[in-house]
Amino acid sequence: MLSVDQPKVQVETPLPPQLYSSSFQLLATGNRLGTYYPAGHILADWLNSNLGDGEEVFRAIETNGSIDNVKLLHEEKVALAMAESRIVKEFFAAHPQAKMRLVWPLWPDVVQLIRAPGLEKAQLADLNVGFYGQQNSSTFRTSNEIFSAFAIEPNKQAINPDRVLAALKSGQIKFAMIQAGIPNRTVSDAVIFNNCSLFDFSDEQRQKLLEQISTAWPVTIPAGYYGERQPDIRTFGIPNVLIAHEKTSSATIRLVCDLLSRSAMALKIRHQAFADVPADDAQARKILEEIGVPLHQGTLNWFDAHKASIASDVAEP
Repeated sequence: MLSVDQPKVQVETPLPPQLYSSSFQLLATGNRLGTYYPAGHILADWLNSNLGDGEEVFRAIETNGSIDNVKLLHEEKVALAMAESRIVKEFFAAHPQAKMRLVWPLWPDVVQLIRAPGLEKAQLADLNVGFYGQQNSSTFRTSNEIFSAFAIEPNKQAINPDRVLAALKSGQIKFAMIQAGIPNRTVSDAVIFNNCSLFDFSDEQRQKLLEQISTAWPVTIPAGYYGERQPDIRTFGIPNVLIAHEKTSSATIRLVCDLLSRSAMALKIRHQAFADVPADDAQARKILEEIGVPLHQGTLNWFDAHKASIASDVAEP
């Protein structure tokens, strides 16, 4: 039932992503601070349990995030990857012959600017040293865009993702930027257990950022979402997508689309971010087509089969 082409080249260690020679189909995720990493492992497990006939076919790997993921997919070092929609759109615009294809829309990445303890009232200009996200990540890029929009230049601290929370607690940094699906464990631990706070953008600030950051849309994190002390937080989000190389089996991609379209509730039990994965075929197709990057043939096949199935059901007496 499952037909997956093997990677064209042996996987080697590129920038910091730890890849390795493997017969597995690799799913590129992100670093441990974000949502790609845990959700990617859940997705790989789900695909294996439904498509692998008892064998491990897909394996999730840690990377820096969207920018590296697009590069790894372009180089045929991974079969599937999670990526921010604007990174995918811009890469394809710069490389129109790229064999990257859209598979299915995922959740929106929500920008969550964490302030260190004792800085509940600190404004953007007060945040003069912090963690922008890892180099080559979309979070790093978004951080630059936010502070540049207001002519602020904090001191960027290169910190291992595993040490970001400790750096906030100790006062080594005044802020940390997390761009991820919600809820996010790092944000939760920071706000609930370590007296950190989330920055609430004003309406004017958010509007300015929405006008400057491609594909962004407004998001409000409701009061109490990260503990009873957290008020409403105005911020914004950027859509994510699952992408594949053109050579990845169409039969496999069709099955992946089928699983994602009907498994949101089952996957939500393991991570809340999956609740925001579109299950409706019309909504999913609209999101994908707005990005302006070709859809994988397997995805197109799934849409056609789903449409035919609906038509058949309607035709039955």
